[in-house]
Amino acid sequence: MKIRKISIFCLSFLAVLILGIQVNAQNYQNPKKYYQIQSSQIKPYGKVGYNLNIGYEGIKTYKVMRRLGTYGGYNKYNYATKYAVKNFQRKHHLKANGIVDEQTWVKLGFSKSDWSNIDSYVAPLGAKDNQGRKAHIEAAIKQAYKYLGNPYIYGASSSPKYGTDCSGLVMQALYAGGIDPKPISSIHHAYTGNEWNSRNLFASNKFKHVAYKNRKRGDLIFYYQPGTHTIWHVALYLGRNRVIESWPPRIMVAAIRNGQRSDVAGVARPWN
Repeated sequence: MKIRKISIFCLSFLAVLILGIQVNAQNYQNPKKYYQIQSSQIKPYGKVGYNLNIGYEGIKTYKVMRRLGTYGGYNKYNYATKYAVKNFQRKHHLKANGIVDEQTWVKLGFSKSDWSNIDSYVAPLGAKDNQGRKAHIEAAIKQAYKYLGNPYIYGASSSPKYGTDCSGLVMQALYAGGIDPKPISSIHHAYTGNEWNSRNLFASNKFKHVAYKNRKRGDLIFYYQPGTHTIWHVALYLGRNRVIESWPPRIMVAAIRNGQRSDVAGVARPWN
């Protein structure tokens, strides 16, 4: 009888211990003043299926400029592109306003589904809500590696079948790790003036900023433009002084400092 009581006690204690571990894992979360870790798929923030006009960047602009022959290495919707779009619209009996809407997009030979799919892509969550900090960091890094070797494209932050720019890559990694930094978003990243979302991310007080010497795997490394105090680049830290980043001409793994960008502005920690 005594042995049986001890066994029941041990089983009860074990059940409580397991339950406690599960609760603690499910309760993994950043402090409230920082971005909260999401437990369900993050939804795109912004207008899906936006039109293209002067100043827009991103994948859709990149595709249009290449199709019309106005791409010269920088996919910013310029007046040459608007003029080419107007000529195309006239030839195809469309409203010749130089703005690419869905109708013009399809007439250019692109998929109707891509008109919104390119905008709306958000990396799927790579860690479950009952997993801890390490799992979320590894999910973010795994997502970033899916883009490895793809081209650097200004204002781009979409599916791994395309390229990105530096902050576009980081945003998709954050999504995979359960962090939604809205109003900074992958959709708005292509809008006029939002190509420098590295600055917006750095300025956000919803990331914990840590000393460079205390950097850890999964942190965001921000860089100053040489000779200035202007943020112009961000990369995802892998540890051992290596980062994964989008830097012309492609997405790559590189040293944390090199001859092109070595002036570290600061370190932000998404997962605490």
